[in-house]
Amino acid sequence: MIIYSKKFTKLKHLWQQQGTQRFLRYLYQRTAANIKERITYQKWIANHRLTKQNIALSEEQMQHWQLRPKFSVIIPVYNVQEQWLKRAIESVQNQIYPEWELCIADDASTKPYIRSILTEYSQQDSRIKVVFRTENGNISAASNSALELATGDYIALLDHDDELAIDALFENAKLINHKPDADFIYSDEDKIDTKGNRCSPYFKPDWSPEYFYSCMYTCHLGVYRHSIIREIGGFRSEYDGSQDYDLVLRVVEKTKNIYHISKILYHWRSISSSAASGSQAKPWAYTAGRKALEAMLERSPYLGHVEETPNPGIYRVRRDLIGNPLISIIIPSAGKKITTSSGSLCLLENCIHSIQEKSTYRNYEIIVVDGYDIPETTLQEISSKNLHIVRCAEPFNFSMRINLGAAKAKGQFLLLLNDDTQVMHSDWLESMLELAQQTEIGAVGAKLLLPDGRIQHTGVIFLEGNPCHAFYGFESEHSGYYCSNIVNKNYLAVTAACLMIRQEVFQQLGGLDEQFPLNYNDVDLCLKAHQAGYRNVVTPYAQLIHYESVSRQKGVTPEELSVLSNKWNKYLTKMAGDTYYNPNLSCKAANFQLSCQGG
Repeated sequence: MIIYSKKFTKLKHLWQQQGTQRFLRYLYQRTAANIKERITYQKWIANHRLTKQNIALSEEQMQHWQLRPKFSVIIPVYNVQEQWLKRAIESVQNQIYPEWELCIADDASTKPYIRSILTEYSQQDSRIKVVFRTENGNISAASNSALELATGDYIALLDHDDELAIDALFENAKLINHKPDADFIYSDEDKIDTKGNRCSPYFKPDWSPEYFYSCMYTCHLGVYRHSIIREIGGFRSEYDGSQDYDLVLRVVEKTKNIYHISKILYHWRSISSSAASGSQAKPWAYTAGRKALEAMLERSPYLGHVEETPNPGIYRVRRDLIGNPLISIIIPSAGKKITTSSGSLCLLENCIHSIQEKSTYRNYEIIVVDGYDIPETTLQEISSKNLHIVRCAEPFNFSMRINLGAAKAKGQFLLLLNDDTQVMHSDWLESMLELAQQTEIGAVGAKLLLPDGRIQHTGVIFLEGNPCHAFYGFESEHSGYYCSNIVNKNYLAVTAACLMIRQEVFQQLGGLDEQFPLNYNDVDLCLKAHQAGYRNVVTPYAQLIHYESVSRQKGVTPEELSVLSNKWNKYLTKMAGDTYYNPNLSCKAANFQLSCQGG
């Protein structure tokens, strides 16, 4: 009842905040998406069933492999229902890849059938090893007992009531043969009910650190090099409930060799005692998750703290700002005005006033790049001691004007900003700066909303090589695909309508390419950053209103798209597309919808 009360309270708050019309549109979008996903996923399953021919081809492939890694599948057991325990064990026995051992630790179960079932299976199959603990120590202790039995090259984790897909270990072994340096491999997953019906597929991005610090998205199936698990000391009981989150947070500190298999290889049992059934099943797990992140921050060069969010299992990691660096806010502008319901509005004045009135971070300078067309009255209105005017007599070229502004900037950080934006959150600069200051991060983007509250930008994804704004036109409260719109998340590109980057990185990348005078200059910059080894991030905690393209003509030119394609097609092809967009998802819509034919 408490959970339903919280949901009702949240919906009531949304209704009061958005009004009836927008609230109903939000409910419609969410409901329609859920119904469509359920129907589409059943078609997807039908199109992706393994046939006897598929299995025969897999067995033929294995004959030519140079590597035959051995997997130790770890199962901690405690008082699980008989049928689910048998299903879990048999899902390992049914693997088409044979080089495995099953290491089971019973955590002093009180149900008498547990011992007899485990004993029977271990006697039938020599690859099944069992240890019976004499006292209950909970999941980490039991998992460590199972680890003591392991002799494999890799450790795979399986819960006692879940199931592996028949090709789970085959696909991992296949990847290892192509990527023998693999230390951590994760795959996609879905849920399975008591009748064997599958639902709620989770098609994940490739490794996305900022997303991972927001939620334990890698989850199932996790496969780890055994030597690293030994090195970090296995599981830690003080993080029971989120012991796997703590484990992976420590694993990824030891290696960059992280790979993702974009296939459903794990079926998470949805029953009342499982976290798969909802956030109410194991509320203590989310407290443990926060503790695991806090421990990660203590080990990190970027100290900070963890904030919980209204969504259980979703966190906000806040990094302490290093010093008080100067931010140079660069705004190209013509000083245009628009007509709103409240009357005439000068975009540049509105933008600058929102910065000055809202921002709690005060160490910034504003550089306005003027094409000799900003009215004198506007220049007088925005005049202040930390605002500078840079003039450009050339025809409008956004890239050129940003580069001119950057050349005059004194700040360690640059913030590229459209004049048709309006700051909404007081700590928007801090929210972007805490990410941009990290040496591994390139461009940091914000969440931009249209004046009516719909989403304009939460990240750029590439559909068949074309850059698109994710969830464009959806309600601002739309959480996105598995909360992607409400947490820090990596994307290949972000929009220069609001983009923060370190000055040294901007110069290293050669600034904005001036052969993109209007469009795609930001996409090009972000791809250059990605190619150079940086990761780009969107943070929803910096939100601005964006009067999209009001200050210049709407639309893109085919010439600019052609230039972008010619410049980056080979790189995107080499990556096999957008690394943060699962190939099972539709290439027709930028909304992370499932494609029946995907994968």
